[in-house]
Amino acid sequence: MAKFGVKIYGVDAIIKRFDAAPQKMMEESKLIIDAAVIEIAAKAKQVVPVSSLSKVHLKDTIRHSKFVVGKGASVSAGNINVRYAAYVEFGTGDSFQIPVYPNVNMGDLEEYAASFKRRKKALLGVPHRPYMFSSYSEVFTSMIKKLKSVKI
Repeated sequence: MAKFGVKIYGVDAIIKRFDAAPQKMMEESKLIIDAAVIEIAAKAKQVVPVSSLSKVHLKDTIRHSKFVVGKGASVSAGNINVRYAAYVEFGTGDSFQIPVYPNVNMGDLEEYAASFKRRKKALLGVPHRPYMFSSYSEVFTSMIKKLKSVKI
């Protein structure tokens, strides 16, 4: 009777790669997310309207925070001196329009935008001039592609 055998080499190396995979994936994902929030902030600064009447510009308040486990990453605009960031993004009044973004839950975004509606005459009818969500939408798809390409 003939004997048949198979010997597998490199199993230790494969196991070592699998053991290191979670840490490697976290590190690479963090770099991709951090690059994305920097890009979103930069794009938002490029397209946000700048008023010549204002001493402090909305553009100067756009900032990002890098990824932290359990907290995520963020891009934000506005501060104590610039409280109109959302009004520029969404417009004001009863008839404001929000562009449709392919990778944003529009129901949630419309609900969020509605929370900034004001009934004051001075604010009614300001048109939307998106800068934040449009920048996010542009960067999001490429960020997801990069995250999906992370290898162990």
